[in-house]
Amino acid sequence: MIVNEPDYWMVNLLARTARHGLDPGPTFNCHLPIFADESLDEEGKQIRQLEFGLELEFFKSKGATPETGPVLQTKETMVYRTKAGSAALALFTYGTPEHPLAVARQRGEKNDLFWYSGYGQVEFDPKLFAKPENVKVEDSKP
Repeated sequence: MIVNEPDYWMVNLLARTARHGLDPGPTFNCHLPIFADESLDEEGKQIRQLEFGLELEFFKSKGATPETGPVLQTKETMVYRTKAGSAALALFTYGTPEHPLAVARQRGEKNDLFWYSGYGQVEFDPKLFAKPENVKVEDSKP
């Protein structure tokens, strides 16, 4: 996903395709839910509040407190847990200051896990927010 408001591109690097969209405004607020496949019912709205870059804030706002977690990818972790309706959510962090290592969602027999290969701030590079190159781009229908 590349977002450069009001433009955005959903890129499939494997198929070398992308869909372009344009935020119609009037406000240009960007939200990056980790579980974007959630419905817009009350439970889904709660889960969609868990966004990339705001993981710790989300869990702390729900009253989650850190507990010693398992060793994951050779890292000692802390785990935060909360519920949203029938879904159980967990955030695994490591280091000082804490950085997300994984986010998990469990609902019934279905489990989803997102691993972070890295987490941090980098200097702004406008090329990261440009139209993708070497892919076939189609416009999304409004």
